[in-house]
Amino acid sequence: MTTTEPNRWTDRRSDAVSARKETYEQLRRASTWRLLAATKAPAVLAILQSVFPGGDRRLPRSELIARVGAHLSLLHDDESVSEAREGDEADGEAAPAGGRTAAEYVDGWVREGYLTRRDDPQRTETTFEPSPATIDAIQFIASLEEHRPTTTESRLTLVVQQFERLAEETEADRDVRLADLQRRRERIEAEIRELSEGELLLPSPEASTDRLRDILQIASELSGDFLQYREDLRAVDLHLREQILSPETSRGEILEQLLAGDDLLGQSTVGRTFTAFFRMLNDPAQTRATQEVVDRLLERDFARTLQRSERERLANVFSDLYEPAQEVLDVKTELYRSLARFVRSQDFRQHRVLLEALQEAQGLALSQKDEVTTRTPFQMELDLSRVQLSSVAQHRLKDPTDPGAPAEAEVHDATALSIEVLQDLVRTNDIDIVGLTGHVNEVRGLSGQASIGDVLRARPAEQGLASVIGLMFLATNYAQEREGSTEIVGWQELDGNQYAAKVPSFYFLDDVPVE
Repeated sequence: MTTTEPNRWTDRRSDAVSARKETYEQLRRASTWRLLAATKAPAVLAILQSVFPGGDRRLPRSELIARVGAHLSLLHDDESVSEAREGDEADGEAAPAGGRTAAEYVDGWVREGYLTRRDDPQRTETTFEPSPATIDAIQFIASLEEHRPTTTESRLTLVVQQFERLAEETEADRDVRLADLQRRRERIEAEIRELSEGELLLPSPEASTDRLRDILQIASELSGDFLQYREDLRAVDLHLREQILSPETSRGEILEQLLAGDDLLGQSTVGRTFTAFFRMLNDPAQTRATQEVVDRLLERDFARTLQRSERERLANVFSDLYEPAQEVLDVKTELYRSLARFVRSQDFRQHRVLLEALQEAQGLALSQKDEVTTRTPFQMELDLSRVQLSSVAQHRLKDPTDPGAPAEAEVHDATALSIEVLQDLVRTNDIDIVGLTGHVNEVRGLSGQASIGDVLRARPAEQGLASVIGLMFLATNYAQEREGSTEIVGWQELDGNQYAAKVPSFYFLDDVPVE
């Protein structure tokens, strides 16, 4: 007697295997898999680990190329092997004679997705950082190198504790929840009695060390997820923009929510997850209590068996998370503002018209692809543009760090100012003569005499040129002029620019009377 049931089971299993194979084929094209499978993977991973040590996650292009160039020989050692394989995944192209430069390797790694390029508005130079795929590859290789099993007692305990906590917090039956609290109180009271009677049971140092290392491993994985957070937020932003431009009916709902000020990025799965994480990370009470616990752990005897790097990671386990978490928050905020501007400025309407025109042209081209051959004459004459072509090499690139040649100073002919002119300037410009009088008397009292330049060097001009004019007015009335002698005085205007002028030499020998 035969049955078709086993065949159905076999067919279902075959379909599952085929679907899994397709999934793995897609993952094989991902940057993480291609990096691990590349011929130069050992050299590339070693260099990237050295170039981006812990705490140094972003580098300007010049510094990155310099650091890669210091290890260029490691990549050239494998050059012959790379040339034997066409389309090497590590490079994306065949190596030229003489070996590739560090800049060429960096550009290739960006194209392959091993590095991420960032344009930082606070820097004049493009910055680079390891991509999430590179972080995953490095962590995977590090796990192979350490040979630490993941099926430890401490990890199982963490899993069980989290299951118990989740079950208790989500229990809707009041009686069951009260019974759980009663059992927990009985266990605590039993521990209190045992401790009061002198019984102090501690886990073994080995078990405590394993548990602490497992916790540190989880914390390091948290730090590596920030890059993926940023990429996921950008993917959500792109998806929302595509929905806004799509002809589907969901477009209107999204536009209404954005115009109403809803944070759709924050309401996404990745947005909610990060927001909850960031809120807990910035809770002062939680942070203070956790840091106290970490400090107590560092004083334990078993913590002294940790390596120095592990102790440093433990001491800074939370402070190391603040900066990358803040960067993710900045990216989320900027994406939200950009998306809101995209909607409120009505720019999406122009994009939509352009998209519809492109789709219409594409539809016409596809409808004619079987009727019009590639050699069919085109019934339209296109005039060549009369643009003058020239070599790019003749243009001189501008260095953004070069301030350029300073502007030529504007020179004015010196003219004498009478006491009447100075008095009129003081009256019309509301110059603080009383304050300047105090400055003159203060500076003169220190050395017995003071020139206008001495006063300005000791007490900078608060009103800019007006203060200089006020001092000239006081000097013409109460100071002694040195015939034929001049001095250079300087001051800073309210716009922040520095100015200088040549004035006659006056010396205050007595205090200026306060009017």
